[in-house]
Amino acid sequence: MEKRDIALAEIRRAIQLFRKADYVCAATLAGAAEEILGRIAKKRAGHNALDGHGAFAAGMAEWFNVPAPDRAKVQAVMNRVRNECKHNDSGDNEWVEADFEYEAQELIDRALRNWLFAYGSFPKDRIVAAYYTQCWL
Repeated sequence: MEKRDIALAEIRRAIQLFRKADYVCAATLAGAAEEILGRIAKKRAGHNALDGHGAFAAGMAEWFNVPAPDRAKVQAVMNRVRNECKHNDSGDNEWVEADFEYEAQELIDRALRNWLFAYGSFPKDRIVAAYYTQCWL
């Protein structure tokens, strides 16, 4: 199975779970798709959605005349909740505090941006189209 097809299956299921308010599982699946597609986008287009967050952070730093955060810091901040749901990065801390609805939507959106960067258009899929219509229009 192509990674593209795996990522689309993960995005579709993440959207379905998001609609059912299962935000933790939606974020975890969308995060998996985002990671696959981020690597493909970087290889094909030279950039991915996470790079956009880094550019925004650099612009904010320039505006406030402070040093820009490095890519690793931006990546750690943007992926904190996703990684906490998948791993035990913080060690013995048994709680993850987050706005899981926001995180799920952000990861679905990042996965779709990476799809766009990698393939030049969004997937032609009814679940993706309905998500966009429901969440953004």
